Amino acid sequence: MQNPFARERSLGVSRTRRRYDLPLNKAGGTGFLTLLIGLMTFLALLALSASFVLSAMTDRWSSGLENRVTIEIPAENEAGKILSSEETKKTGLKIESLLTSHPAVLRTHIMTDEEIRELVKPWLGENLMLGKIPLPGLISAELQEMTPETIQILEKKIKAIHKTARIDTHEEWLGDLLRFTGALQFAAFILALVIGLATITAVAGAVRSHMAVYHAEVELLHLMGAHDSYISRQFQRHSLSLAFQGGLCGVAIGGLCLLIIGWISGEMGVSLLPDFRMGYLQLGVLATLPVFMALISALAARQTVLKVLRKMP
Repeated sequence: MQNPFARERSLGVSRTRRRYDLPLNKAGGTGFLTLLIGLMTFLALLALSASFVLSAMTDRWSSGLENRVTIEIPAENEAGKILSSEETKKTGLKIESLLTSHPAVLRTHIMTDEEIRELVKPWLGENLMLGKIPLPGLISAELQEMTPETIQILEKKIKAIHKTARIDTHEEWLGDLLRFTGALQFAAFILALVIGLATITAVAGAVRSHMAVYHAEVELLHLMGAHDSYISRQFQRHSLSLAFQGGLCGVAIGGLCLLIIGWISGEMGVSLLPDFRMGYLQLGVLATLPVFMALISALAARQTVLKVLRKMP
């Protein structure tokens, strides 16, 4: 007698029309599993988006400050006397002349009072009377190569002009920033890993529950000669369909949230943070999340079913 299941070779699908030999579509808990996978996809999308934005932020700030230093001229001298705006500008011109004559310096820029006010606005606010506050002088310089020897030589010459002037290489706060963003990226990776494991656990639990409900039907198929792979494809296809539906809902809601976050960050007009943008490759990765969730759900269902079937007579 020919085995009626011998010709079933696709993903739980007959050659004529897709069908379930088990009434899995009518099983309880399918809606909850879809909702759970949708929530997991939503969280995974947010975690990956945060990781992408942090990576872009780190690259942008690191490349923008590479081989760059800032010379600060305090608004008071070593005796504590407040310098006038004219005195600060004269000192800035002397330091700029020194920098431009040095072979290690590529270019310099003396920041105007308006540029300095724009820098301090995020901390001091726009309504503060900045015109009455003595502003320091700031000079941005780009070096050919930033070495400790070059910094020491420049600092010594600059202090000969103005003793309280100092060079900021941005290394200290940039190092703290890189460590902080690295920790956040690692946390986002761990969160994505936990979400994946939680999804696998949820699907495996749901499959075990369905197999317990339809234990008699599964055992009958087994006794009639259905291969383990054929039975597993029933659950595999069912889990893949539910996971893909939940993944699509999660990505849709997550994408809407990202659009709202991007709009809010743009409306804030705060210059401390970079634009909330991602490249096409990163958006493509986020768009494939439903497929990824469906695949791991199908794989989890298959392994769970085969493990249970091995224990059957």
